[in-house]
Amino acid sequence: MRIKTSQLVIILLLALICSVSFYVIQLFYTSSINNRSSLIYEQSLVASINQYEYLPSLIAEDDALRQVILEPNTHYLAASEKLKFIAKRSGAEVVYLMDKSGTVKATSNHDERNGGFLYHNYSFRPYFNRAIAESSRQFYYAKGATTGIPGFFISSPIFYNNEAIGVAVVKLDLSHWEEKWSNSAENIAVADENNIIILSSIEPWRYRSIGEPSKGVLEKINHQQQFIGSQHNNLYSKSVNFSFSQDNHKTFWIVDKKLYLVSSLNVSETGWKLYYLVNHSSILNDALIIFFIISILLFLAQLNINNKKHITESKNKNRALQKRRQEELQTIMDNIHIGVILFSKSGELISTNEHAKHLLLIKNNINSKENTLHIHQLIDITDEGFDNILLQDIAAPAYHETTTNTKNPIPVMFAISKVDTMENQAYLMTIVNISRRKMAENQLIEINSELENIIENRTKELQSTQNKLNQKNKATALGNMAATIVHELSQPLTAMKSSIAAIDAKIKKSDWKGASESATRLAPLNEKMHSVIKLLKFFSYQDNDSHINIDVTETINRTLDTFKDVFKEKNISFTLNNAYDEILISANPLKIDLILSNIIQNAIDVLEKAQDPLLTITTSCSKGSVFLSIEDNAGGIDNNVKEKMFNPYFTTKEVGKGLGLGLAITYEIVQEYGGSIEVENILKNTYTGNKNVQQGAQFIISFPLVDHKESTQDHHIATHL
Repeated sequence: MRIKTSQLVIILLLALICSVSFYVIQLFYTSSINNRSSLIYEQSLVASINQYEYLPSLIAEDDALRQVILEPNTHYLAASEKLKFIAKRSGAEVVYLMDKSGTVKATSNHDERNGGFLYHNYSFRPYFNRAIAESSRQFYYAKGATTGIPGFFISSPIFYNNEAIGVAVVKLDLSHWEEKWSNSAENIAVADENNIIILSSIEPWRYRSIGEPSKGVLEKINHQQQFIGSQHNNLYSKSVNFSFSQDNHKTFWIVDKKLYLVSSLNVSETGWKLYYLVNHSSILNDALIIFFIISILLFLAQLNINNKKHITESKNKNRALQKRRQEELQTIMDNIHIGVILFSKSGELISTNEHAKHLLLIKNNINSKENTLHIHQLIDITDEGFDNILLQDIAAPAYHETTTNTKNPIPVMFAISKVDTMENQAYLMTIVNISRRKMAENQLIEINSELENIIENRTKELQSTQNKLNQKNKATALGNMAATIVHELSQPLTAMKSSIAAIDAKIKKSDWKGASESATRLAPLNEKMHSVIKLLKFFSYQDNDSHINIDVTETINRTLDTFKDVFKEKNISFTLNNAYDEILISANPLKIDLILSNIIQNAIDVLEKAQDPLLTITTSCSKGSVFLSIEDNAGGIDNNVKEKMFNPYFTTKEVGKGLGLGLAITYEIVQEYGGSIEVENILKNTYTGNKNVQQGAQFIISFPLVDHKESTQDHHIATHL
């Protein structure tokens, strides 16, 4: 005998009440245990600190040690040895003396490497400046500014004639407490007055904060160098407080995706707070176990009761129950405001409601033998496959659309489900008139068609307008192209002028050394001018560019070769840093040469005013791209110029020296090949007036890489002309 839903709900409710009660009791019990454990750990920690509380004051009263502060010329060695003896006997990590400026004059670790703390200045530490300002003992926890080893500092002022002349400090190592806590497998954390965790049984928790630290707290910690190199992220991602009464509060934290019950206790005289955390899952698991045990016991008890009742019931009530179900089904059918049809497996109608009769125009009595109707006569389901519909999953009946077989077909939507009536198996069909929806769909189709026609007409109008604008811009385009030709040919002409001047000078001096080399540069420059004209004509007609695999290293060397005479004439040094035998990209070699020539020529122009002009080109490959860096030392570029320098016709050169097209063309070519170009200012490592000095400008160009091979030897070339 099955258990009823109501009985099951009662069983689960009783089990839930018992488990919740147990959970609350367990929560209060665990919280009480946590408070006692927190108190034990707090007292143990305080007792350990109190062992050394007297030590700084005792050292401050020692006349021999005070002399190290009073007489600056007193040798530190005797005092340091005495402090070393005190540290060893007391168990302190380090003991040291500081003068009024915060400088260590004697220390127990003076014989360590670099003299330990000796002559280090720690005036920024609160244990020093508070001891001087307040003339009282101070407690402080931090990472060592010299060693980086965390420790607990106890300081006491050194007085002479009622004036604080220095500070005696004892540094304690509390790491042994964390080791004990870690071995106990308990979750303990101690936070300082800034809510930063300084001690913890969980190593990753150390130096995290309790709550989000304020900007002022972070600035104070950084100024004091309290936790050098540490991040202070919030320990918990969420904190929830529950108040069971005015004096009874429970705090829960979510730490690293785990829920903890938290107890806290102030650590005496230190301003610290000790937190004791218990994983909530241990409490919850016990409550769940109680819930399942009680649920199973109650379930078995109720199942036994139901079985006894079932045996005493009469089996003859089944037929009456079936008849009542059929009557109820017919009543439901009559009261539903959609068409409902009940039919047999063969498709013969058993009964319908009034909505179905009205929709399907059924006028005869379907229960009479002479007026037997079949479902196929009422709706068109030939396309759907009637047998396939009946075989569908009845738990989730699918909806189908079709039309009625009336004189004027009506669009309908129907679904079929299997039902049991008496001993016979039947099917229930729900049918809905969807004429309005179909009408709306047809109207929507017509509207979409009209919108498509409107868009098509508007597109044609825009294309016509665009063609007219293109015609008007032809004159402007021709002017720009002419200006571009002048600009692009000026660079090779300048190079030819330099080579011719070099040859002329050698002829006048009858010095033929290097003349042949200068003369051989004229033919490539002439070829380049011819190619530039061809390329600009190619741009004006917007033909498809022909890409080939070119070697960037070879292209750079060829471009630099055309500028050698210019470099020599203007006394410009250049450096090529290249660690690759071959760097392949897919591009037009002339366009890459144009990019390099434009940027190098701009660098030459600005280097004319540099004291020791230097041009540096560096290649590198990373993540499927090649990067070209072209640097100068001409003082950098103004930010306002950087924003406009890739705009067409923008130039900072004098009239007649540039049209502002070189970088614009360079930018377009780089974009065409899927690359990028950026410009940055290079800063010197030295400072003048607390401001960085701009040394020069750096252009960084990248292209998608086809392939590259690492060189077997260093190809760093430094050439001075």
